[in-house]
Amino acid sequence: MKKVIAALLVASVAMSAMFANGTKEPVSSADASKEPIRIGAMYALSGDKAAIGNNIMRGVDFAAEMINAQGGVNGRMIEVVRGDTQGDPKVGRSVAERLVTQDHVNAILGCHQSTITQIAAQVCEQYQIPELTAISTVDNLSSQGYEYFFRMCPMNSVYVEDQFKFIADLGKQNNIPMKRIAIFADNSNIGQELIRCAKIWAPKYHMELVAEVQYSGGTTDLTSEVLKLRDSKPDAVLCESYIADAILFTKTLREQNAHPPVIVAKANGFADPSFIPATPGISNGIASVVEWNADLTKGKEINAKYKEKYGIDMNGHSAESFTAMWILKTAFEQAGTTDGTKVRDALLAMDIQGSFPGGPEIILPYDRIKFGDMEVEGVKHTHNNLYASVAIAQIQDGAWKTVWPFEVAGTPVQYPAKLQ
Repeated sequence: MKKVIAALLVASVAMSAMFANGTKEPVSSADASKEPIRIGAMYALSGDKAAIGNNIMRGVDFAAEMINAQGGVNGRMIEVVRGDTQGDPKVGRSVAERLVTQDHVNAILGCHQSTITQIAAQVCEQYQIPELTAISTVDNLSSQGYEYFFRMCPMNSVYVEDQFKFIADLGKQNNIPMKRIAIFADNSNIGQELIRCAKIWAPKYHMELVAEVQYSGGTTDLTSEVLKLRDSKPDAVLCESYIADAILFTKTLREQNAHPPVIVAKANGFADPSFIPATPGISNGIASVVEWNADLTKGKEINAKYKEKYGIDMNGHSAESFTAMWILKTAFEQAGTTDGTKVRDALLAMDIQGSFPGGPEIILPYDRIKFGDMEVEGVKHTHNNLYASVAIAQIQDGAWKTVWPFEVAGTPVQYPAKLQ
């Protein structure tokens, strides 16, 4: 059945025909112009990673409401079609297939798990449907030569280098040695990426990896792992965990009196809105890469409206998904069509500086969005956002405060951390 549907889709593109949702009857161009533009949003909306997925969806929904309130895309409304991956790669493939072949989405936004993002990219490549990820950072997603895959966020290697830059700058600022680095990460793809990237950057910043502590995601006990970290006597620990593991890790550090001098997470679970409320006081001092933070000067008005609606501030993930929706809106407008190849070409030609056409400013820590190719460690990467960058925030008095880069941060780093 899927092959039949795929064949019909290919034939429809070749004939330049527009089909109404769920029907086989062609519609006139006038009628087609009234149809909504359908964007598939693929995230874990149930299961143990649902907190992250639903947080991301708030940014998607908020942007869609704003865009539609301003008249949509050339008069066409945006319809967000949810695809719950449940955090399972097998489910992710069926979700991607369903969004394309049954829901007839015009683009896919997702995912937050790089493994599932790659599965969706393969499906989108097959059907020539653009996919934009706002969250997935694993480097090799953009080294596969996909023509319809685009990444808005920085790659892992960029995130991790900024973690090392922060540690090095912190050492210089406080005249303290920052040489011994330990890794704490789950044994999934994201954890392996942190280890891989740390091995690239540690020698370049004259640091030594003294421990690589891995664990299985969803565990109920991290005591032995935390003791291994403590025994390695690190100057700083780099972390990568989903939300439940990040909470358990923080609690175990306190229980074992094993808090290292510096902890720098690569966002993920540590940046989830539920992390600080679940670790009151004991998470003070933990730092993390952030794609956006409420104390930045950019995006304050948008965040105020967001907080009024949802009762919480935006975080990096929701700010990124909000921005990604505006990227897709701009691409559809500039393409003047929902044809997948022409929308892809519009994404390739896009160069947004300062603010979106007829829309908000770029609220992330950078002021320009342009997709292009780059090379990292001799490997070519395509369709990455060339100007993407991040900042570092630290939990102080139960709130994230941006502390790095020092020249733009409004709050100094607490070192040593003021734990409760």
